[in-house]
This record gives sequence, structure tokens and C-alpha cells, in this order.
Amino acid sequence: MNAEAVHPEDEATSYFFDNWFDPIEVGLRERVRGFIETMLETELDAVLARRRYSRRPAAHCGRS
Repeated sequence: MNAEAVHPEDEATSYFFDNWFDPIEVGLRERVRGFIETMLETELDAVLARRRYSRRPAAHCGRS
């Protein structure tokens, strides 16, 4: 048996669109990423019941 025939996937395979750059896809990915980040930040703000980077007054923290 030929060793090359046993492992044909070891060969470097080049596909037609490997180096493809699609500005529409890049823009869409950025918009979706921004949407997801905004959605998560909004949910986190609601759960924490405060705005981002704002602190609770000392009376609510249990400190004197």
C-alpha cells in the first residue's frame, strides 16, 4: 500500500475562495456584533439595576 494514498488529507488543499474578502460580510458581522453587545449590556444593566460604571450609595453596600 502507498503511504500517500492512506492520508490524502495531509496534502495542502487550496480552495477558490480562501483569500476572499467581502466588505458586505465584514460590515454585517460588525453590525451583528454591535447589536449583540448592546443587547447584552442592556440586559446586564437591567439585572444590576444601575447604569454602567455607576456605583451604589454606601448605605446599600452594608458598610457604615
